[in-house]
Amino acid sequence: MNYNSTVKQKLKERKPLITSAIRLPNPALATIMAKAGVESILIDNEHFPFTDADITDICRAVHAEGACCMIRVGQKNLNYIYRVMDMGVDGVLLPNVETAEEAQLIVDAVKYPPVGQRGCCPITRGADYGVNLNVKEYYQKINDSTIVAMMIESKKGYENLDAIMAVKGIDYLCIGPSDFSGSYGRPGQAATDPEIKAAMADAYSRMVKAGYSVSGLAYTPEQARKILADGRNVLNIGSDVQMLSKQFAAHLADVNAVMDELGIRRTDRPVEEKIRSKEPLAMPYLRIADPACFEIAALSGIELMVIDDEHYPFTDSQIINIIRAVHGCGSKCLVRVHDKSKAFIGRVLDMGADGIVAPQVGSYEEVLSVVKAAKYGPVGNRGLCPITAGADYGFGHSAQEYAQEANKRTIVGIMVETKGAVEDIDRILSIPELDYISVGPSDVSASYGLPGQYDHPVVKQAMETVWSKARASHVAIAGQCYTKDKIAPVINGGKSLLNIGSDVQYMIWGFTEKVKETRAVIEESGR
Repeated sequence: MNYNSTVKQKLKERKPLITSAIRLPNPALATIMAKAGVESILIDNEHFPFTDADITDICRAVHAEGACCMIRVGQKNLNYIYRVMDMGVDGVLLPNVETAEEAQLIVDAVKYPPVGQRGCCPITRGADYGVNLNVKEYYQKINDSTIVAMMIESKKGYENLDAIMAVKGIDYLCIGPSDFSGSYGRPGQAATDPEIKAAMADAYSRMVKAGYSVSGLAYTPEQARKILADGRNVLNIGSDVQMLSKQFAAHLADVNAVMDELGIRRTDRPVEEKIRSKEPLAMPYLRIADPACFEIAALSGIELMVIDDEHYPFTDSQIINIIRAVHGCGSKCLVRVHDKSKAFIGRVLDMGADGIVAPQVGSYEEVLSVVKAAKYGPVGNRGLCPITAGADYGFGHSAQEYAQEANKRTIVGIMVETKGAVEDIDRILSIPELDYISVGPSDVSASYGLPGQYDHPVVKQAMETVWSKARASHVAIAGQCYTKDKIAPVINGGKSLLNIGSDVQYMIWGFTEKVKETRAVIEESGR
């Protein structure tokens, strides 16, 4: 498939290599990491769940970008490693290797005879399904190109390090500091305990002296510099989970800091009340169809987020599981719907969404139809089924009580993105049940025949007309503020729902910057 000749060659020559781990089973995340410049992406199947289909699809995504795809397996099992190799991964990282026998096991599982014992089937994905395949050449090519890596994570593994390194076929080694310190009975003290620090330094020194490529955690430039200075060369810059949690927390901290600077008091009121009172509130759009991304946002302190079902694919089961995940963390979730019909709006609300965002509205009549679809009678015409997920399956209330409560708490937002909506904005803003509006500059400009010309006087005037009229109404306004310097101007401009970006943007921004930063350290080192 990929045969990762560049990565394999760097490992042979002990040249600096930028790696990262993927822990959420979504190929889009792997694509972003590879496009940002991560050379080798490790599927962490030891600590995070991946199905066989997940592994195969992530391999496809990584290979499409010309990067290397490794997997850290959770099983010291020959048959399982045979299986993932046949899916097309470029190599395997075996955790917690403690003996030479275990080291030999991974070599045997990754390599074909005569080097190893891997089972032969030349029509798997890893063999390009046998298309235009010279079988003899294939086995030799795979043995030459596949990567074998292992982790020393215990005192026993450290004591047996020389025997482990004597096994032929190992491409690179690393230490797992958390488990390594735990094996000494001092978990979490790898960076502070003198004995553990000395053991790790000795192990690294011996690995480098023995001629191996050696990996280290390079989350900061300082860590990267130390790794390169020590003679190690494989720079692990972090994972998708770490990047997302860091970015969500950082952007929310920016919002809170600016609110403090502006003297705006943060309250504990329910989200719908904050929106209706125009209290500033961070509201990112999330586009990766994985509940974990939404949990990370919620655990970072985000109170309200939007599932972007307009531009990104989400199945019904993904939507309902994401909503459960968000609610389990105490936050709320809207759905930007791809279908503004009464049936679909009612469907996502029955799944438990706290509200909807309707894009591309074109008139008062269309907005009124959306509002009615989201509300029960007498306000609207939403179909009532009081035993759905959105109704807590009927527990704790009557149908009448549920309908009344749902009408109070369901949030309705729209996106003014057409010339028709701009021209009809007075009537649209007169709808009492409309909670907020957002203006989509790209679509507004396109609707005026000026796509992408956001600074054109016609486009600017159209958007300002909407904002000025909304400021004078009961309706809150959403605004884009992806960087800290944009937050105060957005708030001072009368916009209270703060779109601070998305998971996709955070991955792009975070990994692009991290790769750039790490490459600068590599160049500085002269290696």
